[in-house]
Amino acid sequence: MSAISTSEPRPCTYLLDAMAGELELINHGDTGRRMTEAADAAATRLVRAINAALARSEEAEKRARCLLEEQCRLGADAAHALRTPVAALRAELEEAVLNRGHVDLDELLSRTLSAVGRLQEVIEQLQLLAGPSVAVLEAGGYGERLRRFAPR
Repeated sequence: MSAISTSEPRPCTYLLDAMAGELELINHGDTGRRMTEAADAAATRLVRAINAALARSEEAEKRARCLLEEQCRLGADAAHALRTPVAALRAELEEAVLNRGHVDLDELLSRTLSAVGRLQEVIEQLQLLAGPSVAVLEAGGYGERLRRFAPR
């Protein structure tokens, strides 16, 4: 039984107190729940507006969670994709340092430039993958707000 759905007239403060109590219960963990409409027309309009705001908030939270999961996957994939060419480049350079007198510099430069080229390809692919996430944020109107917090 809801604290709001009574047929007897009550002063406005009692109705607002009951609505506040119900909203407090929703805010403290019963997130899927919505407020019960009241018999009073003005209160019903308020409850519908609150319920619409709760629904939008829930939907925004779901979208944010999905974007965060996507960002985590992208970060893990990026780290994995970059690890191999960086390790190859490091091995080439360490080998050259250890064997300075026996290194064909032209060959070393050719191999290391090739590894740098692979790194650039991976970075370009990552930029393409990041594009849809940015487009989703822009479409949702979050792009400008997020840019204010982005590191420069």
